[in-house]
Amino acid sequence: MIDQKFMFPRVPVAVVDIGDTLEALLIRSMLESLGAVVTLHLPGTPGDFLTLIGGGELVHQHLVICGHGDENGFVFGDYIEDIDTSMLIEGSLPPAVVAEHARLDGKIVLSTCCETGGKAYGDAFVGAGGAALYVAPDGSPEGTDAPLFVHCFFHAVLARKQTAEAALERARSCDPEAKMFVGRRRDS
Repeated sequence: MIDQKFMFPRVPVAVVDIGDTLEALLIRSMLESLGAVVTLHLPGTPGDFLTLIGGGELVHQHLVICGHGDENGFVFGDYIEDIDTSMLIEGSLPPAVVAEHARLDGKIVLSTCCETGGKAYGDAFVGAGGAALYVAPDGSPEGTDAPLFVHCFFHAVLARKQTAEAALERARSCDPEAKMFVGRRRDS
């Protein structure tokens, strides 16, 4: 990306908005205010999302997934009959499907979606998908808590030049509710 060649390089971050949450627009603005160059992805179908996480080299080093989650996974909802939803369980994308499609070698993935921080998703993104770090809530954060966590995390990465692991610890300490965000590293 050309922005990385500037005198003051800008870090590329991809923001994925599943389900028009508006949270993605807030996070995009926050990241841009921290100096990142942001690509906003609006996958219209579960298949589009799978194409995105299977993008390998085409995916930015940092990926933020915004949306809703439940006990079955990332919530996509209902579609017309012409859209393939065979990979969904009750409208949600389970970790097993992510594991089959994710190709995120060395990427840092942060999800704001409720209930996506458990071991199954960590294994899907890090174990099978190759991400260096996967961070997500192991619970249901209040709507305003997730963007605060994302801001604290990326403030540490972009403004303070901390490692992703140090940024995770810093962001987890910014607010008592932030403790529900857990990280899974490639080496753990």
